[in-house]
Amino acid sequence: MWACSGPGSGPGANSTVPAAGGAARVGATATPHPFTYVALGASDSYGIGTNDPQTDNWPTVLALQLGADTHLVNLGVPGTMLSQALTAQLPVAVDAHPDVVTVWLAVNDLLAGVPLATYTQELDSAVATLRDHTGARVFVGNVPDLALLPRLSGVSPTELGAEIARWNQAIAGVCRAYGAHLVDLFTDWSELAAHPEYVSADGFHPSTVGAQRLAAIFAAAIRQTPAK
Repeated sequence: MWACSGPGSGPGANSTVPAAGGAARVGATATPHPFTYVALGASDSYGIGTNDPQTDNWPTVLALQLGADTHLVNLGVPGTMLSQALTAQLPVAVDAHPDVVTVWLAVNDLLAGVPLATYTQELDSAVATLRDHTGARVFVGNVPDLALLPRLSGVSPTELGAEIARWNQAIAGVCRAYGAHLVDLFTDWSELAAHPEYVSADGFHPSTVGAQRLAAIFAAAIRQTPAK
Protein backbone atom coordinates (compact mmCIF):
# COMPACT_ATOMS: atom_id res chain seq x y z
CA MET A 1 0.00 0.00 0.00
CA TRP A 2 3.01 2.04 0.38
CA ALA A 3 4.97 0.61 -2.52
CA CYS A 4 7.67 3.17 -1.99
CA SER A 5 8.99 5.63 0.52
CA GLY A 6 6.77 8.19 2.10
CA PRO A 7 7.39 11.66 3.44
CA GLY A 8 10.38 11.66 5.75
CA SER A 9 11.88 8.49 4.32
CA GLY A 10 14.38 7.96 1.58
CA PRO A 11 18.08 7.93 0.93
CA GLY A 12 19.86 9.46 3.87
CA ALA A 13 16.96 8.96 6.29
CA ASN A 14 18.85 6.03 7.76
CA SER A 15 22.61 5.70 7.55
CA THR A 16 22.30 1.96 6.97
CA VAL A 17 20.16 2.46 3.87
CA PRO A 18 22.10 2.52 0.59
CA ALA A 19 21.44 5.51 -1.63
CA ALA A 20 19.09 5.07 -4.59
CA GLY A 21 21.10 3.87 -7.52
CA GLY A 22 22.62 0.92 -5.70
CA ALA A 23 21.15 -2.54 -5.33
CA ALA A 24 20.12 -3.69 -1.88
CA ARG A 25 20.61 -7.15 -0.46
CA VAL A 26 21.52 -9.08 -3.59
CA GLY A 27 21.78 -12.64 -2.38
CA ALA A 28 24.70 -13.89 -4.43
CA THR A 29 26.29 -17.24 -3.64
CA ALA A 30 28.53 -19.62 -5.52
CA THR A 31 25.89 -22.34 -5.57
CA PRO A 32 23.38 -22.43 -8.45
CA HIS A 33 19.74 -21.98 -7.48
CA PRO A 34 16.87 -23.67 -9.31
CA PHE A 35 14.44 -20.77 -8.79
CA THR A 36 15.30 -17.06 -8.77
CA TYR A 37 12.95 -14.32 -7.61
CA VAL A 38 13.84 -10.65 -8.17
CA ALA A 39 12.02 -7.77 -6.44
CA LEU A 40 12.16 -4.28 -7.96
CA GLY A 41 11.01 -1.76 -5.39
CA ALA A 42 11.63 0.95 -2.84
CA SER A 43 11.29 1.33 0.93
CA ASP A 44 8.56 -1.28 1.35
CA SER A 45 10.78 -3.86 -0.34
CA TYR A 46 13.69 -2.77 1.83
CA GLY A 47 11.55 -3.25 4.95
CA ILE A 48 11.13 0.29 6.28
CA GLY A 49 8.38 0.19 8.93
CA THR A 50 8.90 -3.43 9.94
CA ASN A 51 10.44 -4.65 13.18
CA ASP A 52 13.49 -6.09 11.42
CA PRO A 53 13.90 -4.80 7.85
CA GLN A 54 16.48 -7.47 7.05
CA THR A 55 14.09 -10.36 7.67
CA ASP A 56 10.60 -8.83 7.74
CA ASN A 57 10.56 -7.06 4.37
CA TRP A 58 7.83 -8.50 2.19
CA PRO A 59 10.04 -9.89 -0.64
CA THR A 60 11.97 -11.95 1.91
CA VAL A 61 8.72 -13.24 3.39
CA LEU A 62 7.43 -13.97 -0.11
CA ALA A 63 10.61 -15.84 -1.06
CA LEU A 64 10.13 -18.15 1.91
CA GLN A 65 6.56 -18.80 0.81
CA LEU A 66 7.72 -19.66 -2.70
CA GLY A 67 9.93 -22.47 -1.43
CA ALA A 68 13.14 -23.25 0.40
CA ASP A 69 15.12 -23.39 -2.86
CA THR A 70 14.16 -19.84 -3.86
CA HIS A 71 17.07 -17.48 -4.51
CA LEU A 72 16.02 -13.90 -3.68
CA VAL A 73 17.52 -10.82 -5.30
CA ASN A 74 15.90 -7.94 -3.41
CA LEU A 75 16.70 -4.66 -5.16
CA GLY A 76 14.49 -2.45 -3.00
CA VAL A 77 16.08 0.91 -2.06
CA PRO A 78 14.16 3.57 -0.12
CA GLY A 79 13.25 6.65 -2.09
CA THR A 80 13.50 4.97 -5.48
CA MET A 81 11.44 6.35 -8.33
CA LEU A 82 10.69 4.26 -11.40
CA SER A 83 13.08 6.32 -13.53
CA GLN A 84 15.89 5.46 -11.11
CA ALA A 85 14.95 1.79 -11.08
CA LEU A 86 15.27 1.65 -14.86
CA THR A 87 18.98 2.40 -14.61
CA ALA A 88 19.91 1.01 -11.19
CA GLN A 89 17.69 -2.03 -10.68
CA LEU A 90 16.50 -3.26 -14.06
CA PRO A 91 19.93 -4.28 -15.46
CA VAL A 92 20.63 -6.28 -12.28
CA ALA A 93 17.25 -7.96 -12.60
CA VAL A 94 17.95 -9.02 -16.18
CA ASP A 95 21.43 -10.31 -15.31
CA ALA A 96 19.95 -12.46 -12.52
CA HIS A 97 18.08 -14.61 -15.08
CA PRO A 98 14.94 -14.58 -12.91
CA ASP A 99 12.02 -16.97 -12.94
CA VAL A 100 9.72 -14.44 -11.23
CA VAL A 101 9.95 -10.66 -10.97
CA THR A 102 7.77 -8.38 -8.87
CA VAL A 103 7.56 -4.68 -9.70
CA TRP A 104 6.00 -2.35 -7.15
CA LEU A 105 7.08 1.17 -7.93
CA ALA A 106 4.21 3.64 -8.22
CA VAL A 107 3.44 5.47 -4.99
CA ASN A 108 6.64 7.54 -4.88
CA ASP A 109 6.04 8.69 -8.43
CA LEU A 110 2.38 9.51 -7.84
CA LEU A 111 3.04 11.49 -4.66
CA ALA A 112 5.97 13.31 -6.23
CA GLY A 113 3.77 14.55 -9.05
CA VAL A 114 5.44 12.64 -11.86
CA PRO A 115 3.23 13.07 -14.96
CA LEU A 116 1.23 9.93 -15.58
CA ALA A 117 2.30 9.85 -19.23
CA THR A 118 5.96 9.82 -18.13
CA TYR A 119 5.37 7.10 -15.57
CA THR A 120 3.43 4.98 -18.07
CA GLN A 121 6.24 5.23 -20.61
CA GLU A 122 8.79 4.19 -17.98
CA LEU A 123 6.70 1.26 -16.79
CA ASP A 124 6.20 0.22 -20.41
CA SER A 125 9.98 0.22 -20.85
CA ALA A 126 10.60 -1.77 -17.65
CA VAL A 127 8.06 -4.48 -18.37
CA ALA A 128 9.02 -4.72 -22.05
CA THR A 129 12.67 -5.19 -21.09
CA LEU A 130 11.82 -7.94 -18.61
CA ARG A 131 9.62 -9.70 -21.14
CA ASP A 132 12.13 -9.37 -24.00
CA HIS A 133 15.31 -10.25 -22.10
CA THR A 134 14.20 -12.77 -19.47
CA GLY A 135 11.88 -15.73 -19.33
CA ALA A 136 10.39 -14.50 -16.06
CA ARG A 137 6.77 -14.20 -15.09
CA VAL A 138 6.32 -10.53 -14.23
CA PHE A 139 3.95 -9.35 -11.50
CA VAL A 140 3.17 -5.64 -11.24
CA GLY A 141 1.50 -4.15 -8.17
CA ASN A 142 -0.82 -1.20 -8.66
CA VAL A 143 -1.60 1.71 -6.32
CA PRO A 144 -3.63 0.81 -3.22
CA ASP A 145 -6.21 3.11 -1.63
CA LEU A 146 -3.77 5.60 -0.13
CA ALA A 147 -6.62 7.49 1.54
CA LEU A 148 -6.66 4.70 4.13
CA LEU A 149 -3.16 5.63 5.32
CA PRO A 150 -2.96 7.89 8.40
CA ARG A 151 -0.05 9.84 6.88
CA LEU A 152 -2.32 11.00 4.02
CA SER A 153 -5.40 11.76 6.10
CA GLY A 154 -5.21 15.45 5.17
CA VAL A 155 -5.52 14.78 1.45
CA SER A 156 -8.93 14.94 -0.20
CA PRO A 157 -10.00 11.28 -0.59
CA THR A 158 -12.11 12.18 -3.62
CA GLU A 159 -9.26 13.83 -5.50
CA LEU A 160 -6.76 11.19 -4.42
CA GLY A 161 -9.12 8.41 -5.40
CA ALA A 162 -9.63 9.86 -8.86
CA GLU A 163 -5.89 10.16 -9.42
CA ILE A 164 -5.26 6.62 -8.20
CA ALA A 165 -7.93 5.34 -10.59
CA ARG A 166 -6.13 7.01 -13.50
CA TRP A 167 -2.79 5.51 -12.50
CA ASN A 168 -4.23 2.05 -11.98
CA GLN A 169 -5.89 2.12 -15.37
CA ALA A 170 -2.54 2.94 -16.95
CA ILE A 171 -0.73 0.20 -14.99
CA ALA A 172 -3.35 -2.35 -16.04
CA GLY A 173 -2.91 -1.28 -19.65
CA VAL A 174 0.84 -1.90 -19.57
CA CYS A 175 0.27 -5.32 -18.02
CA ARG A 176 -2.19 -6.26 -20.76
CA ALA A 177 0.15 -5.04 -23.48
CA TYR A 178 3.03 -7.28 -22.38
CA GLY A 179 1.32 -10.23 -20.75
CA ALA A 180 2.45 -9.21 -17.28
CA HIS A 181 0.29 -10.13 -14.30
CA LEU A 182 -1.47 -7.32 -12.47
CA VAL A 183 -1.53 -7.64 -8.68
CA ASP A 184 -4.58 -5.58 -7.75
CA LEU A 185 -3.56 -4.10 -4.43
CA PHE A 186 -6.26 -1.45 -4.63
CA THR A 187 -8.90 -4.16 -4.36
CA ASP A 188 -7.06 -6.66 -2.18
CA TRP A 189 -5.93 -4.02 0.32
CA SER A 190 -9.37 -2.49 0.85
CA GLU A 191 -9.27 -4.66 3.99
CA LEU A 192 -6.82 -2.17 5.46
CA ALA A 193 -9.71 -0.14 6.86
CA ALA A 194 -10.43 -3.06 9.20
CA HIS A 195 -6.76 -3.81 9.89
CA PRO A 196 -4.90 -0.67 11.01
CA GLU A 197 -2.20 -2.95 12.38
CA TYR A 198 -1.03 -3.47 8.80
CA VAL A 199 0.44 0.06 8.87
CA SER A 200 3.57 0.89 10.85
CA ALA A 201 3.81 3.60 13.49
CA ASP A 202 4.88 6.12 10.83
CA GLY A 203 1.38 5.96 9.35
CA PHE A 204 2.66 5.12 5.89
CA HIS A 205 4.80 2.00 5.50
CA PRO A 206 3.76 -1.62 6.05
CA SER A 207 4.27 -3.00 9.53
CA THR A 208 5.71 -6.47 10.02
CA VAL A 209 2.16 -7.88 9.94
CA GLY A 210 1.34 -5.74 6.94
CA ALA A 211 4.40 -7.00 5.07
CA GLN A 212 3.32 -10.57 5.77
CA ARG A 213 -0.12 -9.87 4.34
CA LEU A 214 1.40 -8.13 1.33
CA ALA A 215 3.65 -11.12 0.67
CA ALA A 216 0.62 -13.40 0.87
CA ILE A 217 -1.21 -11.35 -1.79
CA PHE A 218 1.73 -11.57 -4.19
CA ALA A 219 2.21 -15.27 -3.39
CA ALA A 220 -1.41 -16.01 -4.25
CA ALA A 221 -1.03 -14.23 -7.59
CA ILE A 222 2.14 -16.16 -8.39
CA ARG A 223 0.60 -19.51 -7.49
CA GLN A 224 -2.40 -18.78 -9.70
CA THR A 225 -0.12 -18.37 -12.72
CA PRO A 226 2.17 -21.40 -12.79
CA ALA A 227 5.20 -21.48 -15.03
CA LYS A 228 4.61 -22.90 -18.49
